[in-house]
Amino acid sequence: MSEKTPILFLHGAFSGPEVWTRFVAPWFAARGHPVAAPRLSDPLSTRPARLRDYVRRAQTASDALGAPPVVIGHSLGGLVGQHLAARRRVAGLALVASPGPAGLGPSLWQLSAGAPEVIGALMVAQAGGGAFLGVEAVRRALFTDETPDDWIRDVMQPLTQESPLVLLDGLTWDLPPWFLMRRIPVLGLLGDRDAFVPVTDLWSTALAYRAETEVLRGFGHGLPLDPHWKSLAWRLNAWIDERRIGVTDRQHSAVR
Repeated sequence: MSEKTPILFLHGAFSGPEVWTRFVAPWFAARGHPVAAPRLSDPLSTRPARLRDYVRRAQTASDALGAPPVVIGHSLGGLVGQHLAARRRVAGLALVASPGPAGLGPSLWQLSAGAPEVIGALMVAQAGGGAFLGVEAVRRALFTDETPDDWIRDVMQPLTQESPLVLLDGLTWDLPPWFLMRRIPVLGLLGDRDAFVPVTDLWSTALAYRAETEVLRGFGHGLPLDPHWKSLAWRLNAWIDERRIGVTDRQHSAVR
């Protein structure tokens, strides 16, 4: 068994595991970490998914890793990660451009006030037209003005349809039970040009989880796919190493 702490990567809404498997997950795998990046939606399901269905799929992937993982969630995946950390023993939780414990409400408010065109793009994706969204729409949603067009064309995946019940759960009925989460290391990272998540979510994450937080300069919402994605990977790696996440668990296992 690897001596490195396993890592569970969770993707966000309107997307899939490719957000992580394109760059960041292989980067950690090459350094010896067992990694998993499950698809949270079930393409064979005949009913609209609920947020708890995503949490169950994350639980299954976590259990398959064989040891408590570091959970790294992007966007809605961070909301799933907060639920998972309240239900399962995890080594640590990193929330990347993620809503805080108040759910999707603050993000909806920020989009409505500052980026209504992004809401329009999401509505097109929800109607099945994600493949028709151009570079500028994707740039506004995920990247920055400085991101080269060719890079966006190379890495962008068509925005997929999202279960409306998952979004409703994350907005209202199924907020993370933050008060049930064990004391674990928590890191919150947010790009300073994120169109979705307001900085107040970072503050609430710090307050609820006693999290270490940082605003990353020059990043939009799509940190794992940004041309400077290695800055994100190195920051996550430094947090895992500096906090010695998973080391105590391995030492206890060796003693037993």
